[in-house]
Amino acid sequence: MNPSLDQSVGIARLSFGVCRDMIFSKKGCKSVRQALEAGSLLLMHVQKQWTHAIPPQPCVKEPRISLTFRRVWSSLQQSLDEMEREYSIQPCKRFRRE
Repeated sequence: MNPSLDQSVGIARLSFGVCRDMIFSKKGCKSVRQALEAGSLLLMHVQKQWTHAIPPQPCVKEPRISLTFRRVWSSLQQSLDEMEREYSIQPCKRFRRE
């Protein structure tokens, strides 16, 4: 997993287009299949033990778009640090990682 991704918060995935199945797997557990229909919003919270994938479906020809929203610490922290330096802004503790 990318160390710049904040593992303490979930991610949101918004799907558009043709319905596709997402497979969730956890070591030692049976896989779970979830249909991602057009306009569906999937919220994933604890991701450390789970993997997920959208397997190829050659018979599906229609397009699909998926937007994923997640917190990326390095970009956020870098932007805040630059703003503090450029504009002499006092550090904001609520955005700081402990």
